[in-house]
Amino acid sequence: MAQVSAVQATDETARAAAPRKPPEADVSALLYLGSPAARILVAIFVASNAAFTVATADVLRAPWQSYLAMVLVSGASVLLVRRHPDPFPLRDTAAILAVVTVSTILVATNLPGDGELGRATWHLGSNTWLLFILTLRRRALLAWLGMALMTAITVAWGVESGRGAITGALMLDTHIGILLVATLFASTLRATARRIASFERRQLGASAQQARNAAAEEIRRTRAAELARAAVPQLERIAGGGPFTSDERESFIITEAALRDSVRGRSLMVPGVAEAAAAARSRGASITILDDRGALPPDGEAVERITAACIGALSAAERGRVTLRLVPVGREAVLTIVAVDGDRVSRVTLGPDGRETD
Repeated sequence: MAQVSAVQATDETARAAAPRKPPEADVSALLYLGSPAARILVAIFVASNAAFTVATADVLRAPWQSYLAMVLVSGASVLLVRRHPDPFPLRDTAAILAVVTVSTILVATNLPGDGELGRATWHLGSNTWLLFILTLRRRALLAWLGMALMTAITVAWGVESGRGAITGALMLDTHIGILLVATLFASTLRATARRIASFERRQLGASAQQARNAAAEEIRRTRAAELARAAVPQLERIAGGGPFTSDERESFIITEAALRDSVRGRSLMVPGVAEAAAAARSRGASITILDDRGALPPDGEAVERITAACIGALSAAERGRVTLRLVPVGREAVLTIVAVDGDRVSRVTLGPDGRETD
């Protein structure tokens, strides 16, 4: 019976390995946003914006507006790749859209009315990059809202500058295509993420089942070893034929009772309780141990109190009957101890914390 505690520990290990639903994989995790590599890309992005702004300052009417736009867009890029589970927070999303809108106004109202623009319209590509990442982070609708605002501002600039609305719209045709690609890519990537999460759940389930099978096999081996140690010597003695001494007959009875306890009262058969039950039976007491619950409470202190109460009741039994019973799950009580000695009957009920209840 000394191995019962090890069996219970194996049961607890199997329960601990039960499958738990893993967190859903998100696109940010798949793209390693917030990683050192992502920060390097942001640094390149910021440096590129700065280079384009400085290189085109001579064609601008108020260069400070483009410099301010460059600072805003660069700050938004840092915010956009910070670690956060998707979807991207709404407050931060609003900040990104505000940056896209304000930077577009700052640069568009600063562009010359004629001549080649070249890299002076760097803000369109940079803002599209912001909207691209925003789409990947599960804010596609709001990203398209940002594209619509940027398009409206650019078209309005085209009309106001005399270049025409079509010219303004054509400045964004490539960028709209890029955002469309981002939307399709994000949808595909999320589907991949769901498949990865599903695979992880199946893998966890398989691992848990393997652990349960291993635990069950360990329990079978342990119980077989217990049975062999307790019963085989007695069976061999019985097979050898009598006569049997009174001590041998008493040993047969105690062994049979202990084997019965291991089946009917498995969770309670920790070494201390098993030894106290054997001692009580040797003194002439009738002991019944029942497990209608299937497991002791998970709290270690509660288990210690329950075990101590069982050992105390068994140690006090000189004759009569003692019944230890783990009651079914769902009831207020966990264990009942009933001791009958002649006309005297005592009953003790222990709660989930191992303390006596009224």
